[in-house]
This record gives sequence, structure tokens and C-alpha cells, in this order.
Amino acid sequence: MRRVLTFLARELREALPATLLFLFLFHMVCLTKAVALEHYDLDALRATAATVAALIVAKAILVVEALPISRAYERSTALNIGWKALLFLVFALAFHFLEELVPLVWKRGLGEGWQAMIRETDWPLFGVLALWLAGGLVLYALATELARAAGPGGLRSLLAARVPESREHAARGRG
Repeated sequence: MRRVLTFLARELREALPATLLFLFLFHMVCLTKAVALEHYDLDALRATAATVAALIVAKAILVVEALPISRAYERSTALNIGWKALLFLVFALAFHFLEELVPLVWKRGLGEGWQAMIRETDWPLFGVLALWLAGGLVLYALATELARAAGPGGLRSLLAARVPESREHAARGRG
């Protein structure tokens, strides 16, 4: 039982940063869509969809991080950030497609379910949301690589450190 709890605690700790980032990002996207479409009411369905999407992306990130292919470019930080962001995006979009496709296939069969999904998807909106997702995933990959480079506790100490005043700023403040 202790092993199970340890495993669950580790999974939760690893998924929490991505979940929080994408909860914020997807709720901001929902708010943007509501304002742009002049639907100022924020209903529970939109909030639930944004929350589910954030959980799906967090799970996609955990799956990608567990795969050996995610470590293909570990020697180059810039390549590693781009590679992981691309892998995260592919897996997140695949999970999203499956989330939409499975209920349709369950009700209508594979062929008709696939056609219904292709026909009913708002492709321009899907493209814009994919761009938001790609941007968020690049930021996430950048942040995780910076945290990894800073080492254990390094990022926390960098964020908590006081910024030294420049000489010019200090001179202006005294004068």
C-alpha cells in the first residue's frame, strides 16, 4: 500500500506544474473566446472543458517524459526544448482527438464516427487553440529545462533571490 501511495504522490507532484499552467492557459482561452464572441456568460461547461483539457495535456506530458524518445536531444538544451514541445503537442492533440472520437465511435461505429468528427469539428477554432497549446507547451518545456539546468532547489533560490540595485539606480535614488 505504501508503494502505491508513494507512486501516486510522485505522479501528482510531477503533473501539478503542467496542470496548473494549462488550467490557467485554457481558462484564459475560454475567457478570450467568450469576450471575442460576445458571450459574456462563463458557464460551467466551458470551465469543465478547460479543466479536462488541462488534465489531458498534463497526462500527455507525463507520457512523453516517460518515453525514451523524449531524451533524443538532451545534449542541446534548445533542441531539447523544441523536441519536447513538439512531442507534447503531438500527444496532447492525439489525446484530444481520441477524447472526441471515442464517444462518436461508441455510438456510430468507426467509419461514421470518424466522418462525424471531421464534419462537426470547427477547424479554424481548432487551429487557433492548437497555436495557444503550442505556445504554452514551448513555455512549459523552457521552464522545465531551466529548472533542470538550475538543479535541485536552484530555480527556487533564483526566484527568491533579491535583485541587486544597479549603481545608476542607487545613485538616482540618493540624489
